[in-house]
Amino acid sequence: MRHIAMFPMLLALLLPGLLTAQGGYSRRRGPVSATATSGPYNGPAVTFNGTLKAVTKKELLVELDSTDPAAEKQSLTFRFSRKTKFLKGDQEIKPSDIEAGMHISLDATREGDQKLTAVSVMVAPPGPPGGKGAAKVEK
Repeated sequence: MRHIAMFPMLLALLLPGLLTAQGGYSRRRGPVSATATSGPYNGPAVTFNGTLKAVTKKELLVELDSTDPAAEKQSLTFRFSRKTKFLKGDQEIKPSDIEAGMHISLDATREGDQKLTAVSVMVAPPGPPGGKGAAKVEK
């Protein structure tokens, strides 16, 4: 009988420890560090060069330039948003001003969902062979 009377007291002592072990209670205070899904344009931007194959309201399909003419062509899809800058020379243009077949250079970041998002898209003349694809990383 004495053991039964001690059970509620034992439960009252152990329950708070079990809650913290299960993650239901946290003592952590202060700023929370950034996560992979904390917002657009995190991480370094990588520059890609290629030919625009298609453009929709939200995405660009780009066939990347290749350093090896015998290599298989690679295409990547890049999302874009209202924050994405579209440029021709020094002039800002609309996404609809870029047509399929135009050579472009774009800076993109990889988002938390691992998809590529264009930060800026520039209409550019075809570059020299050998320096294309993911050419430059900016911090």
